[in-house]
This record gives sequence, C-alpha cells and structure tokens, in this order.
Amino acid sequence: MAAVKIEQSCLENRQSATTASSSSEGMSPAPSHRRTSGPIRRAKGGWTPQEDETLRNAVKRYRGRCWKKIAESFPDRTEVQCLHRWQKVLNPELIKGPWTPEEDDKITALVAKYGPSKWSLIARSLPGRIGKQCRERWHNHLNPTIKKDAWTLDEELQLMEAHRVHGNRWAEIAKVLPGRR
Repeated sequence: MAAVKIEQSCLENRQSATTASSSSEGMSPAPSHRRTSGPIRRAKGGWTPQEDETLRNAVKRYRGRCWKKIAESFPDRTEVQCLHRWQKVLNPELIKGPWTPEEDDKITALVAKYGPSKWSLIARSLPGRIGKQCRERWHNHLNPTIKKDAWTLDEELQLMEAHRVHGNRWAEIAKVLPGRR
C-alpha cells in the first residue's frame, strides 16, 4: 500500500515537473526548479558521506522518480542539487574509468555528425557517460586541432606576453594560443 501512495504522489508531482536534459544523464522526471512551500535553502558545501548514503537510499525508495520527495530528506538541499548529485556523481551506471578506443571513435563520429556542442545528445549514444565527460574528452584529447607537439619558442613567448597582459585569466590567454590546452 505504501508503494502505491509513493507512486501516486510521484505521479502528481510529475505533472508539474520539467523533463530532464538527457535521459542518459539521470532518471526522469526532472525536478521543478522551485520548492512549492517554505524557503529555498541551498547548502553551498560539499556533500558528506552521510548525505550521499541518504541520497542513495531515497533514490532507491522512490525509484529515482520523485525528486521532490527525495529532496525532503535534505533540509538544506534542493531537488536540483539532489538530482545533479545523483546524475553526475552517485549513479552506479556512470562510467568513471578510462575511455575505450570504441568510445573515442563514437565521439569522433558523433561530433562530425552533430558538431562540438550537442554533448547531451552525443552522450545518449555512450551508455554510462554524461555530456560533460564527452565534452572534456573531445576538447582535451580527441579534437584534431589540439597541438600535442612540443611548444615552440614563439609560442612560449606568446604565452609569457599573454600572462603579462591578462594575469591568471587563463581563458583569455587560451584565445591567444589556439590549439593549446
């Protein structure tokens, strides 16, 4: 009987929830972005091991379907924070290990098809990977415009001059040295 009540409550919440950005990046439906009662409280610190365990248990209890109910286990966390912690860190279906040559080939083919910006779409074709992982793999390892050879004297001088001008604003410095990461 309790499972029926949980499911009914989740179905009611589902009507007002938005859809997840990518079905491969977590379970759906996604939470609404505001609480319906009480103040919005956001914890700014990292998650504790106890919170992680509580989240695992809540996701199991509600079968990953009712983020509003799941978030009720956390007085200082929002639905979105709970969803993101699950999607990006705790979900046991996530692959966090090394990339296979097959995954690299698939990313390369999908970037050729969709371009280097549709990372959630690309991740759907790579079970266990999320868009952020695919983006970082492409930009840091697979992108053929990345220069992997030794830095030239001219590049080193450009780097030093850019650092003198921009300080530690590395995103600005990177614009001066395309292809270097």
